[in-house]
Amino acid sequence: MAPLRFPNPSKSEAFAMNTPRISTRAVLAAALVVGAVASSHAQSTRELDAALLQMSERGDLKDTGGPQVIQKPAQVRYELGAVIDVRTAQRSGLPVMALTPDGPAARLGLKVGDRLVALNGVRLDGASPPAPLLDQAMQRGEGRVTAEVLRGSTPTKLSGTAGVVAVPAYRIEIGADAKGTCGFVSARAGAVPKSRDVFRADITTVDGRSTPLEPVNRHRLAVGRHVLVVRELIDTNRLSSAQLVQIDRMKRFALAKAYKPLVVDVKPNTSYRIGARLLRDKLDTQSLRDNAYWEPVVWEEVAERCP
Repeated sequence: MAPLRFPNPSKSEAFAMNTPRISTRAVLAAALVVGAVASSHAQSTRELDAALLQMSERGDLKDTGGPQVIQKPAQVRYELGAVIDVRTAQRSGLPVMALTPDGPAARLGLKVGDRLVALNGVRLDGASPPAPLLDQAMQRGEGRVTAEVLRGSTPTKLSGTAGVVAVPAYRIEIGADAKGTCGFVSARAGAVPKSRDVFRADITTVDGRSTPLEPVNRHRLAVGRHVLVVRELIDTNRLSSAQLVQIDRMKRFALAKAYKPLVVDVKPNTSYRIGARLLRDKLDTQSLRDNAYWEPVVWEEVAERCP
């Protein structure tokens, strides 16, 4: 019987035979890790977006002509591990609404329904706003907690250790742009083309940041899409007295809602001139009531070098 012979493997076959196989399970595990990192990043971005929106709604963001910087060094914070009702000051103390299982407050002996009367020597049963007092009291203890509690009608004293949380240093620049990569928006530059029914306007906010009370000639912006909120300053002599009465009523009722957003895609070294266009086919009573008689526009783009 002729001996069995096997052909010599090709280079690719030899490489395949000598290369360790990567299991499907390992590939899936790696994919899950990458997916988890991406999901975590997206969640962080959403939370930061929400925080910036809240700051904008409170009026904390201002257009100062440059980036607004929020920064803080690394810090250590002490946590109680309990939900305390700090909405209003209460003479009988602050109600304990929930506890983190096996958290600092639970180990301290605090119970849901207790009223926190004092913490680390800071009274919490007075008329002062309780939220900053509670924060001050937690940081004052530097890791130790001594609490005076009202449990039903019985005063109780508790002591123990707080939870410790490290907060990393951070620096956030809002409205930042790199040198030579900016553009401008302006509601003051140039002579508006009234022959095209375009009139003056005011820019009241830029990306949620309030503009200065004293109007400025222009606002410097990073390259990209931005949202301006615009108030119309249409010449009153272009409208009848009856139309002006309707507009005045609408503005008194709508207040800031009478302003309108305008999205501008800012390109490098370009200045955008902003105005309000009067829509002559929208001057009927209902359109005036609906604030539909005008629209914010970019009426001109001009070259302007970004320093």
